[in-house]
Amino acid sequence: MRLALLSPVHGQSIEHIARQLENYRIFLAPFQLCHYLHVSLESSADLKEKLVAFAEQEGHDIVFTKRSRITSRPCTANALCELIKTALADERSHDKVLIHTDTDLLFSTKAIRKLQKHSIGCGDSAFRGDEGRWKWAAKALADPRIQRFTTEMLDGDTNGLRMGRVCGAFMPWGVFKPFGALYNQYFDNRYFEKQPKRHWPLTEIAIPTILRLLQGPNVRFRSPLIKVPNNTAISQRTIERLIRRGDSCGIKKVARDPDSDAFRYLMRLQAEAHQGS
Repeated sequence: MRLALLSPVHGQSIEHIARQLENYRIFLAPFQLCHYLHVSLESSADLKEKLVAFAEQEGHDIVFTKRSRITSRPCTANALCELIKTALADERSHDKVLIHTDTDLLFSTKAIRKLQKHSIGCGDSAFRGDEGRWKWAAKALADPRIQRFTTEMLDGDTNGLRMGRVCGAFMPWGVFKPFGALYNQYFDNRYFEKQPKRHWPLTEIAIPTILRLLQGPNVRFRSPLIKVPNNTAISQRTIERLIRRGDSCGIKKVARDPDSDAFRYLMRLQAEAHQGS
């Protein structure tokens, strides 16, 4: 299977990106991986150069977006616009597309089976318009892009909005093409750049809502590959619990503390997967 991985990259060092590239290569072997990377404008000036050198040395297939834009911690919407353009402009086609962020690490080879067996994974729950239930609700409903999208695509009914996750979302290449066209039609603008205080995780609504429009009400959406922990205190038991539940194959944020027991445990799982491949 040929897999396109779309990732927003931010940082002053390539260490966490290099670690992620190796992690995905091991847990997704023998898939052919092509990494499309958007390097944020806030990143180190020489980050691209160092990543190119690393990829050439280690044999990773990476493609940078032609344009770099500002991103923020709660939102990768701008990066996804450029990643979509870059992937669709590439002469190569892929079997599936996996969207993730640069802090996601896999811990199970079951990711391979999930990508092979299931068509779409992004999560799919009703939009929580009550700010007491979702802290971004007010900003989401005030976003003129969401207002336009709701008016033109959902007959003005916000109940048609869905919620999911960008971390580990996946879809077939044939679905990605119309998805990308719709996403960029409505969300490729400078709204967040002109209104930095209005950032919110746009992709968590845009991705599942567009996919539901394209696929209709009867297609089952699976959970994304990556689980987002409820707090920053990730432990080995956190990963073991996720493995037992079997509803995810990776975890976000664990690499932020390479001295933690959780990170060392994940690296041990990675080494075992590498030996077994």
